[in-house]
Amino acid sequence: MSPKEQHPQRKQAATSFDVARRAGVSRAVVSRAFTPGSSISTESRKKVLKAASELDYRVNQMARALNLKRSDLVGLVVSDMANPYRAAQIDALAKRLVADGYRPMLFCVDGNAETEQSISLLLNYSVSGVVVTSGLPPEAICFKCAERNVPLVIIDRGHHYPHVDQVTSDNAGGGHEAAAKFMRQGNRHLVAIEPDLVVFSVSARVEGFKRAAKSNGCELTVIRVSDPSYASGQQAADRFASRPMHNAGVFCPTDLCALGFLDAMRTKHGADVPRELSVIGYDDIPQSSWEFANLTTFRQPVDEIAATT
Repeated sequence: MSPKEQHPQRKQAATSFDVARRAGVSRAVVSRAFTPGSSISTESRKKVLKAASELDYRVNQMARALNLKRSDLVGLVVSDMANPYRAAQIDALAKRLVADGYRPMLFCVDGNAETEQSISLLLNYSVSGVVVTSGLPPEAICFKCAERNVPLVIIDRGHHYPHVDQVTSDNAGGGHEAAAKFMRQGNRHLVAIEPDLVVFSVSARVEGFKRAAKSNGCELTVIRVSDPSYASGQQAADRFASRPMHNAGVFCPTDLCALGFLDAMRTKHGADVPRELSVIGYDDIPQSSWEFANLTTFRQPVDEIAATT
């Protein structure tokens, strides 16, 4: 076998000029045929699409973006993808973008510095917008987006910037309702698991819960943990078990935290849940409804958040 046969030469990709020549139209007509909403006759569009199919022509999206100074890409800047709620949120956002004719471009980050770097890189791709679900982008990069007329949306961050849209649910209201539910079912002692890690949505839930408990004269205990994770929920259970409280209602600001708390209370401390105490989580991740957990939780409206974004 000859070297030429072993490594056949790649076929050169067809260009818009090739399509125009095959269809018997100008390159401008070819461009309009592939631009939604452009003025072009039905007959000309059919000619162009037929020629493009015969030549296996593909539109160079990057070249088009440079020409139009805008692409169909939308950047998603996220973190903590191992979190089931975060995964559900990103899935809903991505599906909504595709349904609306955009292509999501995902950047996983760790910290505000990486958030800024990712947004800067996305601007080089002439994106149609940027959605940030994690971290707080510095004001400088927010202004840069505004200068380039690139919409920037921040989800559940709680920090107000000029020229930046925000989408959030009523986290404080959810915490308030959790306390109200405990009170309605007769829990005499309310417990809030409060992470030291500052996350706007989580902090708002805990604050709403504490305000409701205090305003109604309830006995309130706050258990501090490092973050709203499964492991922190287990640590909170150890601290709770060291000072038993009869008929307590325990509010965990995430389902992962609640599942850790439940597991440790049942397996390590032998608690009979929900007979001895009540637990409420937040986010309604799939695991919360599994038989071993059967957790009472607050469902996050991920589809509504995606549609609003």
